[in-house]
Amino acid sequence: MAWELFKRDTVGYEVVGVDGDLLDAAPISHLPVACEITIDAPSALPDALAETEMALEQVVAATRGRLAGTIRSESRLWNLVALPNDDQVDEFAGLPLPERARITVTPTNDPEWTIFDRVRPIGMERQSMDDLRVVRNLHDHGDIGGPRQILHVVQGVSGDHLQGFVASMRSLGYVTEVDAPELGVLVIHEAVPSEVTSDSWTIRQVAERIGARYDGWRCEVRRGRPKRRRGWLSRRR
Repeated sequence: MAWELFKRDTVGYEVVGVDGDLLDAAPISHLPVACEITIDAPSALPDALAETEMALEQVVAATRGRLAGTIRSESRLWNLVALPNDDQVDEFAGLPLPERARITVTPTNDPEWTIFDRVRPIGMERQSMDDLRVVRNLHDHGDIGGPRQILHVVQGVSGDHLQGFVASMRSLGYVTEVDAPELGVLVIHEAVPSEVTSDSWTIRQVAERIGARYDGWRCEVRRGRPKRRRGWLSRRR
């Protein structure tokens, strides 16, 4: 998958992955069939559906298709598969499922690929450009690149959402600092600035779903060690 983002719905946070290369090639691709595969289960966590997801990938490969998008919620795993034709759609109905789980397979002829709009990240391009401006500013100040601590600022996290927001950030692998919520919540992690968009987009999406505002990120400038100037010594005879 090209990237991941998080959405808020009635059951919590969803992880969404999309094959960006497949989306770019969609209008001229020879894959006109989209197969929606929805798995409802008591738990859709990766460990609960690991066998099912592995079998799904094997069937996708065997049918010469491509897994173009996934959405995971607490009790549902939704997959979007691109197929060359619908001859082998029935093979997906035989996936191994955990107890009390059920599967729905729906093939759809979609030559215009409008179905992918469901998983396309609206606004991510703008976020990427905002990130690029910060990276360019770092470069203009002599930054040499490389990983370092990134500080994201989220404004307007209300008291009734603060605990849930902090818990969500922790579950996603981020550290938060809340010295004064009215001044903003800091979300901290280690990253390379030029590769930060997946993180900034994730944090922004979670913030906006609780009515808060993502206010960008910052980091220290990493400069190289100054080179010592070596002078030539002339020896007089």
